[in-house]
Amino acid sequence: MKILHLCFSNSGGGASIGASRLHHAMLNYGLDSRLLVVNKNGSDPTIDTLPESKIRNFALKYFNRRLRHTYTTRNSVNRSMNLLPNGAEKYINSLEADIVQMHWIGDDTISIRGITRINKPVVWKLPDMWAISGAEHYSLPEDPKRYAEGYLTSNRPPHERGLDLNRLIWLYKKWSWKNSDFTIVTPSKWLKQCAEESILLKNRKIVNIPNPVDTKKYHPFPQDKVRSLFGLPSQKKLIMFGSMGATLDRRKGFGYLKDSLSYLKARYSPEQVELVVLGSENNNTTYLESYRVHYLGTIQDEELLIKAYNTADIFVLPSEMDNLPNVIKEATCCGIPCVGFNIGGMPDMIDHQQNGYLANPYSSYELAEGIAWVLDNNTQALKNKVRKKAEKLHDPDKIVDKYINLYKTLL
Repeated sequence: MKILHLCFSNSGGGASIGASRLHHAMLNYGLDSRLLVVNKNGSDPTIDTLPESKIRNFALKYFNRRLRHTYTTRNSVNRSMNLLPNGAEKYINSLEADIVQMHWIGDDTISIRGITRINKPVVWKLPDMWAISGAEHYSLPEDPKRYAEGYLTSNRPPHERGLDLNRLIWLYKKWSWKNSDFTIVTPSKWLKQCAEESILLKNRKIVNIPNPVDTKKYHPFPQDKVRSLFGLPSQKKLIMFGSMGATLDRRKGFGYLKDSLSYLKARYSPEQVELVVLGSENNNTTYLESYRVHYLGTIQDEELLIKAYNTADIFVLPSEMDNLPNVIKEATCCGIPCVGFNIGGMPDMIDHQQNGYLANPYSSYELAEGIAWVLDNNTQALKNKVRKKAEKLHDPDKIVDKYINLYKTLL
C-alpha cells in the first residue's frame, strides 16, 4: 500500500509535526509512505517538495494580500484562501499512490477545487477548523457557529468589517465540494462533532483517530538532572506554559494564566512556585504577579525539548479553542500532569481530577484551582496515570492500524 501525504511543511507548526509523525509511524510500520510538502526542512529522503513557479507564487501572494485588505477582524488566527489553481493536483496525479493523505493544506498548498481533481482516494486529517469554515482556521469562542448554521449575512461576527471574505470562501467550498468524495479523520472527538454538525462535511465519512507520538522517545527523566541542565531551581514547584508563539497568540490563553496567578497566591506563594515558558523569548517580563518567570525560548532540538518538559511539575495550556495540541500530548507522554480548559480535544487527553484538571472555560479562578489541585496531588501515582493514558492514546502502531483499516475500505 502506497501512501502519499500532503502538507504545507514537515516541521514548524503542530499540524506539520503531526503530519511528519504519522508519515514516519507508517514507515516504521513497514508501509510505503512519502510526504509531499511546499516548505521542506531538513534532508529526509522520504520527504519531497511540490514543484513551484516563482511567477505563480508571486501572483498568489499578491492576490491573497489584496483580499486580506478588503476586511478587518478581531480574530488573529491564520487565514487561508486557496482560491487560485497552482497545479498541485496535476503533480499528485502523476505520482504512484494508492491513497492521498492530506493534512494542513493552507497557504495555497492546493486549491479548493484542486482537491476534487485528485484521481486517487483522498483522506483528510483535519488539524483545525478550516475545512468546515471560511478562510479562518479557528473561529473565536464567542462567534456564531457559522460552520453549522451556514455563513449567512445575518450571523456575521460583529467584530468583522468590510467584505465578508469568510462567507465567500465558504460558499466557494460548498459549490466546489458538493459532488466530491473524500474521507475525514479528526484527531479529537470535539472536531469530529464539529465536522458532523458542519454543512460542508456532515454527509461524509468521518472517523476519530488521534495523532501518534513516539512514547519511547517522549518519556520521563529524573527531574533534578534536567533542571540543572537548564539552570532551573531544584527546590521550587515549576509551572510550565508553552506553544508556538506562546505569549503572543491569544488562542493559547497566556492571558488567562497570568490572571490565574493572583488567585493562586492564596494557596502557593511566589517563594514556592516559579513559571517556565516554552516557545517565547524573554520579553523583559521576569516576574508575573511576583512569580519568577524563566523563558526557555523555542527549542528545535527534540531531545532537549523532551528534557525541558521533564523540568516541570505541571503543564498549563488554557487554550480558548484547540484540536489536540502537541504540547499536551508531549507533556503527558513525559508523565507531566496537565491543566487546561474543558474545551476542544483537552478532554480526550485529560481525565478531570484523575490525571489532570479541566477548568470551566474561561475562568482564571477555576484555572488557579486546577493548578493548585495538581500541585496538591502531584504524586508518583498521578504521574504514572498521566503516562499510562498517553501511552494508550498515542501509540504509533495502534494508530497506523486504524489508518490501514480505514484505507482498506476505500480501495
